[in-house]
Amino acid sequence: MSNKARSSLFRYRLILRLLAPALLCLNAWQAFNAHDMRLFLQRMGRCLPQRKDRPLWLHAASVGELIAAQPLIMALRDRFPQLPMMVTTTTPTGAKLAAERVPAEVQHLYFPVDWPGATKRFLQAAQPRAVLVMETELWPNLYACLAQDNIPLVIINGRLSARTLNTRPWIRSLYTECLKSVTIVLARSEQDANAYIQLGASSDRVQTLGNIKFAQMPERKSIVPVALGRPYILAASTHEDEERQLAAIWKQLVQGDCLLVIAPRHPGRCGRILQQLQPLSLNIAVRSRGDVIAESTDIYLADTLGELEAFMAGALLVFMGGSMVAKGGHNILEPARLGRAILFGSYMDNFREESELLLAEDAALSVSDEAQLRVALQAALSNPESVAHLGSNARRVLQANGDVLVRYLDAIAGYCNLPGSG
Repeated sequence: MSNKARSSLFRYRLILRLLAPALLCLNAWQAFNAHDMRLFLQRMGRCLPQRKDRPLWLHAASVGELIAAQPLIMALRDRFPQLPMMVTTTTPTGAKLAAERVPAEVQHLYFPVDWPGATKRFLQAAQPRAVLVMETELWPNLYACLAQDNIPLVIINGRLSARTLNTRPWIRSLYTECLKSVTIVLARSEQDANAYIQLGASSDRVQTLGNIKFAQMPERKSIVPVALGRPYILAASTHEDEERQLAAIWKQLVQGDCLLVIAPRHPGRCGRILQQLQPLSLNIAVRSRGDVIAESTDIYLADTLGELEAFMAGALLVFMGGSMVAKGGHNILEPARLGRAILFGSYMDNFREESELLLAEDAALSVSDEAQLRVALQAALSNPESVAHLGSNARRVLQANGDVLVRYLDAIAGYCNLPGSG
């Protein structure tokens, strides 16, 4: 390790020590609100089940990453039925989703805080045979421990943002050192692969396999669409100010019998959203309150968790939030897989490859400002045939990229030395 890397690691560990009281309080508060003390204890590396079966460990930090990993988990179970597995998340929302979507035999645990002590206790308890990390997570203490114990570490669907590449020099040095502990980076695109190499990964430890979010679920169960008694356009995963923009535009449109459904990224913002929309004098029904949708209802606020896909399945068109404000967008492949027409703004940095592909295949629409958004929504309301055409193209694009899962399975089996992969 170079002197620069040692200095960066010392600085990182010092900051973690200084932040320790705040991190303890934050995790305790999250555990209390979630009524799940596992969150606090396991994040500290405590009260962990002692495993002796050497499981394959997959970590998915966000809900989106866990959803993307679900086809991979199911495919691994199908190909290696005797392989013990475990999944970690960092939030109670992720834990809830894991309970709903991950097979019961795949154990869920909370990911440890990247303190040396917590990390070592976690590894001693779990004793993983290999670790799969979804997308971008780089944890210096964990990665150093895995390298020290010769445990294979594979980054799945690797992606790097410009923000990560352009971070402070000492943090970048830390990331570069992290990548020395990685067995292989399986990148989602050539651009992401080059970014990892630019960050310091050895070129012979980076491969481009494609975007695993294109993977189809094996024997995927059909999703029952939400039926509201009226056709609707869905604004999914919206952020601050997007609800105001959409509601103001909706008031100007010739809507017919169509309803605007807004599903905010953070349902807890419901009160704030209602306050912002009050000056528009629109009739708004709220799902969490059990409000009935009447003929006079203009907007339905779907402020609940776990229903987004069902709302997507029933929508005429899906506007993806986080794209009209600088949030980087959200996963547009979910509505594409359901054959829904998709509309998004210009802030799609986190889903650059996906948005470019769908746009190139006439499978989505992009707008750059409120004026264009208004035109696009009115066109969708006036010409449902064109909307259906977009949705059909979106489904076709995903089906054409369906073999990506096989490529990931083969690579993981080889690099992680899974039983029967010889």
